[in-house]
Amino acid sequence: MKPIILGAFEINQVNLTSQGMWAHPEQTTHRYTDLDHWVDLAVLLERGGFDFMFVADSYGYPHMNGITRPVVIEQAVEVPNNDPMMLVSAMAAVTERLAFVVTASTTHEHPYANARRFATLDHLTKGRAGWNMVTTSMEVVSELFGTTPVPHDERYARAQDFVDLSYKLLEGSWDDDAVLVDKQRRIYADPAKVREVHHEGPYFTCHGYFDSEPSRQRTPVLFQAGASETGRSFGARNAEVVFLHGRNAQMLREQVDDVRVRTVREGRGEGSVRTVAGLSVLTASSRAEAERRLDAYLDYVDPAAARAYFGAMTGIDLEELDPDMAMADLTTDGSQTQVHRYRHEKVREATADFIRHGMRELILLGTPTQVADQMGELVESTGLDGFLYTPFVTPGSYQEFADDVAPALRAAGLLEHRQAPTFRQALFPDGGPHLPASHPADRVRHVPSGTTR
Repeated sequence: MKPIILGAFEINQVNLTSQGMWAHPEQTTHRYTDLDHWVDLAVLLERGGFDFMFVADSYGYPHMNGITRPVVIEQAVEVPNNDPMMLVSAMAAVTERLAFVVTASTTHEHPYANARRFATLDHLTKGRAGWNMVTTSMEVVSELFGTTPVPHDERYARAQDFVDLSYKLLEGSWDDDAVLVDKQRRIYADPAKVREVHHEGPYFTCHGYFDSEPSRQRTPVLFQAGASETGRSFGARNAEVVFLHGRNAQMLREQVDDVRVRTVREGRGEGSVRTVAGLSVLTASSRAEAERRLDAYLDYVDPAAARAYFGAMTGIDLEELDPDMAMADLTTDGSQTQVHRYRHEKVREATADFIRHGMRELILLGTPTQVADQMGELVESTGLDGFLYTPFVTPGSYQEFADDVAPALRAAGLLEHRQAPTFRQALFPDGGPHLPASHPADRVRHVPSGTTR
């Protein structure tokens, strides 16, 4: 069985996905403003066999029907929330192979500034940067930025224009050998190998040179997690790693197959995209004891805060709905991922599950060996490439995984110490540091005269 890809799900704020867990005695996420908290976590993740840290992010906060309820502030639901990009350089300085995937929105950022930040990040991490491409749906964010809310499908049309311009900047402006650093001739870069970008798209216009020289990967490794029809098509066209949403093997198998079909349809090879699913684990001497630990953790969830969190993501106030209504009958112009997740259930069941588990998908319980076996069975039965691990408490959940589960995974051949020149090459060992020729970014690369692709 092939070794898995393993990421850690984090966010630069107090709560992760279980609203109210910040108050647990073992929880240290209230230290999110302390850089030492993040540096220590990065060292722990690398020791534990994790390939990357995935840092979620969003602007805004729960604001339904013109109201931000007091529980949002009391329980720190999406607010306060700091910028994740600022953390990475410090964490990269104390690690050698751990990669860092940072979330940035195509709805409220500009491609030029975003490309410059990620190029800088890829330089400073020595090729260990990834970009989680997201669209932003919360209306309150439009109010904060003074813009008009963008409908769902148009957000993805805008996202495509955003990444098309990003490819031109990151891939097309500088040749690989443009930078000479020739002190004797006093030439830093060859002007003949640097060219202006000209882009006139439906949403973005850009004319001029990209002012960041090529980094090791040029374009960061591209992540995406949309579950809607347009979101999945966008991911198949652009992403290298897709984050799937499924609470059982059947749901994940269907999504893995869908990603592969769509990727091939876009003219990319079937193996061009890696798939990962959300995962939490709890270990003990028996499954019954692990279940007791789970109950003790989830007792800290605040139901009102959880409902506010769901509303922030989807634009849907669960308290206003008929409990017997089918989730499949709901429509929203907000994020559709969580609605799609509960498409086979009624509002009553979906509400109870989300309050209990938040965004957590798979929760595996048992002895370390049992958990490792379950992970292997999931990979075997679904075709998944790996998991995005969400802790219950930090750093305790990561320490538990590193000390107990990781050794069992290594013994089963499911976890290996990946050593590669770049993050992209760690994920795709047969490829190079740059996006492959089958990726749409290849179309904007400069081909010197007298050469062929």
